[in-house]
Amino acid sequence: MTRTEFTGQRDLTFSGWIRKELPDSSLGFMVTDLDFILYNWNTKKVILLEVKTRNKQLTVWQNNIFQNLSKWINKGIDKDWTFLGFKIIRFENTFFNDGKCYLNNKEISEQELKIFLGKI
Repeated sequence: MTRTEFTGQRDLTFSGWIRKELPDSSLGFMVTDLDFILYNWNTKKVILLEVKTRNKQLTVWQNNIFQNLSKWINKGIDKDWTFLGFKIIRFENTFFNDGKCYLNNKEISEQELKIFLGKI
């Protein structure tokens, strides 16, 4: 059974610490978080997901990080595993009930996304 979310909020203490205590991006030090890693040990598939709300796009530098990460994983993943890549889910507002949803800039319904992610 999938464990339920219990806090309903995200603590940003560590994020603030990283911004304050680690090198500045002007020195080449880039930091981003990744929203989801979907992993199925039965089918031996894995995918990386970034979710954007309010129609926000990835920044160029964030896209570069994720594309490099995808490339590096593809080069080294075990032969019996399938890496499905890095995907971006973007909501026009915050969810399916208040606007459109896009998977890698292609409009997708809630049911279509459920089917797509359920095949992992």
